[in-house]
Amino acid sequence: KQELICKWIEPEQLSNPKKSCNKTFSTMHELVTHVTVEHVGGPEQSNHICFWEECPREGKPFKAKYKLVNHIRVHTGEKPFPCPFPGCGKVFARSENLKIHKRTHTGTVTFSVAFLSGCDRRFANSSDRKKHMHVHTSDKPYLCKMCDKSYTHPSSLRKHMKV
Repeated sequence: KQELICKWIEPEQLSNPKKSCNKTFSTMHELVTHVTVEHVGGPEQSNHICFWEECPREGKPFKAKYKLVNHIRVHTGEKPFPCPFPGCGKVFARSENLKIHKRTHTGTVTFSVAFLSGCDRRFANSSDRKKHMHVHTSDKPYLCKMCDKSYTHPSSLRKHMKV
């Protein structure tokens, strides 16, 4: 059984160091509801700041509440957008990422490298295309910090680092 802990730190606490909420929940839904209702607040909130323990944003506000709610998923691990394709099982924290992922099932290809001579590879998203583009250039942006080798793909560098 999982135990989820709220690590929100109420900023108006007088004690130092400030203590996090530390309420525990048995489901992600309970934790998310708690954080949204008790800590994030409703439309009356004009400041949209994450006060999760050790958040790297360090009090930098979001321009909108929904952006804060999306960001909090980094801390809670909530992934409310499941892939609808049977047997896939992938889940996403952001609807945009699900939308991009679904193209891998539908075959919707919007990014090609057709302008390169002889390459007919096509990609469902621009980041996959960008990774592939290094094959056609001398660009090797992934550098080993231990020696002078460089690689076109991060996976190649990781393999090299294991040796």
